[in-house]
Amino acid sequence: MPELYERSSRLLSRINLILAVLGACVLSVIALIIFFEVFSRTFLGVSRLWVIEVAEYGLVYLTFLGAPYLLEKNQHVTIDLIYDAVRSGPKLLLAVFNNTAGALLCLALAYAGLQVVLDQAATGVREASVMAPQKYWISLIFPGVMLLMALQFAGKLLRTIVQAKGA
Repeated sequence: MPELYERSSRLLSRINLILAVLGACVLSVIALIIFFEVFSRTFLGVSRLWVIEVAEYGLVYLTFLGAPYLLEKNQHVTIDLIYDAVRSGPKLLLAVFNNTAGALLCLALAYAGLQVVLDQAATGVREASVMAPQKYWISLIFPGVMLLMALQFAGKLLRTIVQAKGA
């Protein structure tokens, strides 16, 4: 494959790994604050209202931070029943269809997500919760991650086509 593709692929892989590590850090913070909340309630009789809300927002970010890495490593949720039952020729067509559909869907979601984030930022809408953060801070992760996943699907599509030509 051309050098530009290889360099781009390595850069994308590094970004995916960094996001996955950030996701692991978010998970650690969630576990830590929940532990301290349980400890505080049990032994000190004190409860902090923000803990559950921060954990909920963290879970949203955690999900999206890990998704591109899992897609790159083929560890995402798939339905292999049909794919495993077909021969190599139809498998190639299924892989091309899957990667094309995935890239297009993720691009559409990235665009729609960006529109939502921009609208939320422009209107200043806030969450109806204790902390009342601006909603765009919660939605901000979505468009970027969807774009990364679209690029990941596009890379998988290119690899599938190149492998098919070489076979």
